[in-house]
Amino acid sequence: MLPPEAAARVRRFYVYQGASSFAIWIPFWALWIRGNLASDFEFTLVDVAFWVGLLVFQLPVGVIADRYGRKRTIVLSEAFRSAGILGYGLATTFPLFVAANIVWSLGAAFSIGTSSYLYETLLAAGHESEFPRYIGRNTMIQLLSNASGSFAGGLFVQAVHDLRLTLFVGAGLNVLAVLVALRFSEPRIERMTEPTYAQQLLQGLRVVRRREGVALLIGLEVFLGVTLYVMAIYRPLYLRFLGLTDAQIALSISGFLVVAAAWSAFAGRISRVLGEFGTIALMVVMASASFFGLYGVGSFPGAVLFQVPIYVVWSLQPALTTAYLNRRLEPGQRATVLSMGAFAYTLALVILEPTAGLLTTATGLLNLGLFLGVLTFLPCAYILARWRTTVAPWPEVTPLPSRLIASGRVSRFHRLLERMSRLRP
Repeated sequence: MLPPEAAARVRRFYVYQGASSFAIWIPFWALWIRGNLASDFEFTLVDVAFWVGLLVFQLPVGVIADRYGRKRTIVLSEAFRSAGILGYGLATTFPLFVAANIVWSLGAAFSIGTSSYLYETLLAAGHESEFPRYIGRNTMIQLLSNASGSFAGGLFVQAVHDLRLTLFVGAGLNVLAVLVALRFSEPRIERMTEPTYAQQLLQGLRVVRRREGVALLIGLEVFLGVTLYVMAIYRPLYLRFLGLTDAQIALSISGFLVVAAAWSAFAGRISRVLGEFGTIALMVVMASASFFGLYGVGSFPGAVLFQVPIYVVWSLQPALTTAYLNRRLEPGQRATVLSMGAFAYTLALVILEPTAGLLTTATGLLNLGLFLGVLTFLPCAYILARWRTTVAPWPEVTPLPSRLIASGRVSRFHRLLERMSRLRP
């Protein structure tokens, strides 16, 4: 049971996430942009501008979040995000869409401190071990708010018949998230940061290289997260390809979000029952099977159901990957290391997304499923194998105590080292 002050902070955080996630433009932003551009490839280049902006801003903002606190970065994140959404609505040409995406990317970069704020709020109250449960509940709130926003957006478009207006209204609604974030209180956590920005980044790099499982979790964030995102930006185009109307697209996405939210509510329990390895394996299998299923079924309308497990993994992966990373990091390096993971994710996406655009422009939309399935399964299978080798060896081996070894006398110093080696790092 959280203390009253910490519980109030968590509730305020949930309200903020609900306000930020009520986005009526979700089913329509890709359709609006694609309708003003010449090809899928050009559409992916617009989105790549967002990720190039993140490459520039990600690492400096991670250091800023560790040195100057979480609240400021969250407020700046939502302010730039509101401006980016508005820019989408105002834009009608390729250069203007690129400019709006760069502004939005600055908002996305500043959001790196968001999960750290929740974790450190729990840490200050001595409940950090419950973070998977709270982050799962947070993801459920986000998805339910996404679903409500998508449904409301569908009704709105049916009434006004203008996709562009959803972006204008969405930008105004997102200001509410800024107002809620202004009422946050910085978690009372001491952060031991490095004296300079360069030393802060170098220390973060050391953590990635040496800390158990951190590099593999970043790899999972890259190879699983990137393919899920590419499917997300193509989803409205794919649903329209299957013959759904704009209203049906909005309703379908809203329904998928509700199902994903139901799964997110049990993220903590899933992680507790299956463990880290089992949870990661479940996500990899569900995503890979769904991508291959999209390719195998073809243009059959029932293929829309393969979006359900993809949505479930899309909801679980960021929450649980972040939970597993946070428990391996200290407050003074948390946002810096998370920003490094986001940097790697962004770099992969900058390469992959135009490749997907070229593929679908040249060969058609259906080959996207095969492409994403291969890119998900092969690297993630390697990550799972390495996890079993370096993080959680299986089958577990219990070393034979030295007192049971028949040959010769073992020194007390050797026994002390033996006992120390059994301690968890």
